[in-house]
Amino acid sequence: MEEFKELAEYALNYAQEQPLDYAEVRMEMNNRDTVSFLNGKLHIGNLPIELTADAFSRMFGMNIRILVDGGMAMSSTNTISKSSIKAAVDNAYKAAQRNASQRKKPIKMSSEKSYEIKWSSNYKVNPIDISLEERINFLKDFIAIFDYPFPIQFFHIFVLITEERNNYFINNEGARISSYVPRVAFIPVIIGIVSGGKNEQMMKTYATSAGWDELLSWELVKKVRENVAILSDIVTKAKKPPQEELDIILGPEVSGIVSHENCGHPHEADRILGREGAQAGESYLREHELGFKIGNDCVNVYDDPTIEGSYGFYLFDDEGIKARKRELIKDGIFNEMLHNRETAAILNTNSNGAARATSYQREPIIRMANTYFAPGDFSFDEMIEDIKLGIYMKSFTEWNIDDKRLEAKYVGQEAYLIENGEIKGLVSKPTLEISSVGLFNSIDAQGDMNSLEWQGAFCGKSEPGQGIPVWTGGPNIRLRNIKLAGGE
Repeated sequence: MEEFKELAEYALNYAQEQPLDYAEVRMEMNNRDTVSFLNGKLHIGNLPIELTADAFSRMFGMNIRILVDGGMAMSSTNTISKSSIKAAVDNAYKAAQRNASQRKKPIKMSSEKSYEIKWSSNYKVNPIDISLEERINFLKDFIAIFDYPFPIQFFHIFVLITEERNNYFINNEGARISSYVPRVAFIPVIIGIVSGGKNEQMMKTYATSAGWDELLSWELVKKVRENVAILSDIVTKAKKPPQEELDIILGPEVSGIVSHENCGHPHEADRILGREGAQAGESYLREHELGFKIGNDCVNVYDDPTIEGSYGFYLFDDEGIKARKRELIKDGIFNEMLHNRETAAILNTNSNGAARATSYQREPIIRMANTYFAPGDFSFDEMIEDIKLGIYMKSFTEWNIDDKRLEAKYVGQEAYLIENGEIKGLVSKPTLEISSVGLFNSIDAQGDMNSLEWQGAFCGKSEPGQGIPVWTGGPNIRLRNIKLAGGE
């Protein structure tokens, strides 16, 4: 990357030969390898599921974004020569001029501090350097789990993604930022089937930016073996859940997806302002101001890119803004949106570093990083001790939510009956249908740090689609006086 920095400076200098409001250049190298096993058979790259892309992807290019008279446009090229760079700059400039002539309201960028810095995630063993043989052997250890004679039939897919992102960002305000982040994700997909066709599917994502050694330290073979055994019990033993009003404890996997879908997405300022309406959707918070009471006082939901080792880790976003923790819901209050520089300018505030792009071919748009319920003070025993009738929904098999992120549905997978403060047997697919505001107002307790867990994910948004690496997480959370929508 170092030898191409002069060409980035050349692109910026050439752009500034014409009058403009703002210009930035982002050079990016993305390397990504995908190795998979489908029912024990090796696949390098594509599978008949939307988990993998090309086996060995190598992307390198430059993105130029220009603001002229309130019109914004970008252009990209993967031919890194002065002639192609000049053509890309010219294309961006002309498109920005056309955009300006067609806009009723000019685009503005918030005033921000510029940095000259080089940063990276902390890691010991870079996953992209692990040999193909070692990656294949890693996956084979999981296939061996199914040598045990389970009482049901299993289909299984194991996917390993290793990648690195190397960036250089500059703009006409003085920013000069170099960054490097390697990531690794392991995704087991397991389907259990009994005679008659009854089945259940389980998918997890274990992902980190802390290196290959970090992934190995998680004892994943043991965890997947436990998940397989639980899946077998769910298919063969789970009973229909009660239909009367009850209390629900959502485990970290479920509270994590709730924090992402019911809080993170509706707090994206571009959704609130309507830009994503025809693509990823809008937000119910468009009808409310900051300070709106969303939930009970105990509810705190944050988004923090700076968590070391997280899958969504970064220290500066793709507009050169220093990252920080965003307090989206604070003490039950609509406290903060996720911003880029454009939305921050519209709402007379500063960007909080939420602009991200998946590659040099894509524009940076508002994205989450690591969204989670903040831990509270309750142990698990304290949370269940006064529950007369309830459900402990430890994981989910399905979720759904409307375009405004208001009405949501979560179907439990590993879920247990609670009677008189004690955990009983498995229940089948308890279904929670509730509004975001209703959910946050039903929460009366958040578990302590001992129950805080994280899950990797790929958050989709925009058109063309951008699947960005994130973590979702949280502790156990308790909801009072809930009527289930169904179960099996």
